[in-house]
Amino acid sequence: MTTTTSPFDRPLEHTAADWWTRLRDPSLPDAELLAWSEWLEADPRHADAFDQASALAESIAAMGGAERRAFVDRYAPATAPHPARARRPRFALALAAGVALAVVGAGAFLALKPRTPDVSASYASERAGHRDIALPDGSSIELGGASSVTARYGRDERMVDLDAGEAFFRVAHAERPFIVNAGPLRIRDLGTAFNVRRTGERVTVTVTEGRVRVSPMAAQSDAGTVELGAGREVSFDPETQAMRILDVDPAHAVAWRGHRLEFVNEPLASVVENVNRYSKRPIRLADPALGKLTFTGTVEVDTIDSWVAALPRVFPVRVATYPDRLELARQTTMARSAQPR
Repeated sequence: MTTTTSPFDRPLEHTAADWWTRLRDPSLPDAELLAWSEWLEADPRHADAFDQASALAESIAAMGGAERRAFVDRYAPATAPHPARARRPRFALALAAGVALAVVGAGAFLALKPRTPDVSASYASERAGHRDIALPDGSSIELGGASSVTARYGRDERMVDLDAGEAFFRVAHAERPFIVNAGPLRIRDLGTAFNVRRTGERVTVTVTEGRVRVSPMAAQSDAGTVELGAGREVSFDPETQAMRILDVDPAHAVAWRGHRLEFVNEPLASVVENVNRYSKRPIRLADPALGKLTFTGTVEVDTIDSWVAALPRVFPVRVATYPDRLELARQTTMARSAQPR
């Protein structure tokens, strides 16, 4: 539960309310979103104040029209309140409400109408890099290499689109559902923490804490929906349109956070695409048919070139090295027999 700062910090509440209002502007520049994120991380009290302003806004949105007008008239009158009223003691939430409304005025209430667009922000990580993201509700996202997400916070739900790559989500409890869209799958959080990896239309969801509900985006009902608890994983295969459920060690699923990539019976094409998010030189498959070979094992992101060099020991491939890439081609029988034993 969010706690009210004490003693009451009027400038801080002014700033939190101001940020809440500015974030309603769909044309807010990326630089402003970055400044807001930095402000949240600068002091734990900032997140508390922002949560309080958001909770206040949701409460006001739920009021009837007459009740809302009475609230505005009481805490945001057209003229300055009488000094005697200002000195009257109030409960902390009501006091925060008065300050927030005094800052944003009646215009803030216009932003609460259903036509208001969601607050949206996009985040991306560099190749071979990680990025930690703090969301306004206290949830967090950790992005793997060359990954990107778009977070959209509306009145009724919190939604994140995983556009590419891999992300680990730790979700703060709230009344609004937290949903992740990853290609063909929709993941609804029912607990605390889970990992999602998207490789094109191939998606893998692993639960490390709590529970999630996974369903096909195209489903018109609950058909195909599965619920997973900690230590379980579901993988969607775009070729067969099937979802495979496994019991897994959660530590393996998030090994990428420790610079290791773990794969279990995954097509080589998918493995290569994920390894390329960390490789200095991209790996290419000269023969697309090689992509159907399956791989199980670990790839250390600091020794990718060594992993590629070892692939001919387990697959019928040969490695060609170029300044700008590594290329895997099919190994012919003649070429294999010509190799020294």
